[in-house]
Formats: sequence, structure tokens, C-alpha cells
Amino acid sequence: MTPQKKNSFFTQNSLFGLFVGLSFIAVAYAYYKGGRGVSLNPQLNNVILLLSIAGSFIGVRKYRDELSATHFSYGQALGACIYLLSVASVVYGIFVYFLYRHHPELLENYLLSVETTFREVYAGSALADNMISMLKAFTTPTTIAMAEIFNKILSGILFSFFVAGLLRKNKKHELI
Repeated sequence: MTPQKKNSFFTQNSLFGLFVGLSFIAVAYAYYKGGRGVSLNPQLNNVILLLSIAGSFIGVRKYRDELSATHFSYGQALGACIYLLSVASVVYGIFVYFLYRHHPELLENYLLSVETTFREVYAGSALADNMISMLKAFTTPTTIAMAEIFNKILSGILFSFFVAGLLRKNKKHELI
């Protein structure tokens, strides 16, 4: 890989990853302003997943077209897709950190939601009380942000396998 192609990889995919991350932030902020939760919100997660798929498809396709190569392998598409979504996830994680740090009521709602879930799953067990006390001790804006980053990267990787398959370009065989 030449230095220009390597530079193009990081420049193109970082820029588009930033755009995808900003779209995550815009949607999450709209949910927050609408009075809905940001973490543990299935509707928000579905919207962000849709943005991930569309953003990675458009971003990697734009990168592939910029290369003007006759061959764009599955591995190249997969690497570009994962990198792009990793950048978007980190940008979104930074937003989640600052949101939870400056709005402690979100942290309280998060803990209440998880506590309710634990009480339903482990009804009548001493295990629920231990897990809830540990959760309250270790849950901070930083841990929530790291969990969001990990969650978005993992779900992005799972869909990257499919998107990369769509975006690969096989070599054209010439007839002699």
C-alpha cells in the first residue's frame, strides 16, 4: 500500500466516521430533548444501527470509488467499514460521557432502569441486591460511555461483514 493510499484511507474514513458519529449525536440529542432516555433505549439503538449501516455503506463506497481500483477486496472493505464505525463510536462515546456527566438525572434513570431489570430477572434472590450495590458503586459516566463505545463497535462489526460483501469489487478478467 503506497503512502498516498494509506493517507487516503485514514483521511477519507476518519472524516466520514466523524460525520456518522455526528449523526449519532444529533439523533441522541433529539431523543434526550424529547424526554426519552439515551442509553438502554431500543428505539434509539435501532435508529443508530440504521445510521451505522447506511453511513458505513456510503462512506466505504465513496472510499472505494476514490481509489479507482479495479479490485477492492472483501478485507479492504471490511477494514474500512470497521475503522469508519470505530471512529463514529468514539465520537458518540465522548458525547455520551459529557451528557451523563453534566446531567446526573440521566445516570439516576440509567441505574433505576438496570435495577428494575435485575429485580425482575433475579426476583427473590440475594444475588440481585449484591449486583445492584456493585452496579451503583461502579457505574459512572465513564463506564456508560465505554459501554456505548463497545456496543456500537461490536454491532458495527457484525453488520460490516454484510456491508463489506456488498462493496467488494472483483478483478475483471480479460479474454486474450
